[in-house]
Amino acid sequence: MRYHIDTGLIYEKFRENGECPLCEIEKKAQEQFVHEFLNDAVMEDDSRISVAKHGFCEKHFDALFSGKNKLSVALQVLSRCDAIEDLVAPVKSAGKAKARAAEILKAKDDCVICDLLNKSMEKYYKTIAQMFVKEREFFKLLYSSKGFCMKHYAELLRYSGSAFPMQKEYLKTLSEVQKKNFDKIKTDLKAFCDSHDYRNA
Repeated sequence: MRYHIDTGLIYEKFRENGECPLCEIEKKAQEQFVHEFLNDAVMEDDSRISVAKHGFCEKHFDALFSGKNKLSVALQVLSRCDAIEDLVAPVKSAGKAKARAAEILKAKDDCVICDLLNKSMEKYYKTIAQMFVKEREFFKLLYSSKGFCMKHYAELLRYSGSAFPMQKEYLKTLSEVQKKNFDKIKTDLKAFCDSHDYRNA
């Protein structure tokens, strides 16, 4: 494979035949990154520099704070506090207040774990496209899958160029799988709604 990523997790999650195997892959990758930042990463200079620069979004801060290593979280948050101290300097005019608010909101949404997770998932999207081309067994798994959430379907489409020279076939397969399962979800939802209609009592 061009991208050196463990294809075992891809096979594992597709074989589970859940609603979106990429949601499960993303969940697993996220758990690994949170674990790293609760443990070894706190002692690595590069990681502390990244945390100081980017910090954590609310979702990943909550995940870290829910972990057992509070000292690790405190050390990293202290590094971030040192880096953003200028955001709490006195504001002396309305114009500067708006600019400062924009800086704070931008800093709030930055996240070192989100960045790592996005890069990791990009490799998975590309690897899946390449597996479609090179591994017949995977083609069968993909075709018999239950499709994807709309976010991950969009990302698979975005990185479909990695299926060259079979990009058209890959897009056709993705589209057929997604449409089939989208239609099934609509049918199931309609049946559920109809079952609560008094006219069908």
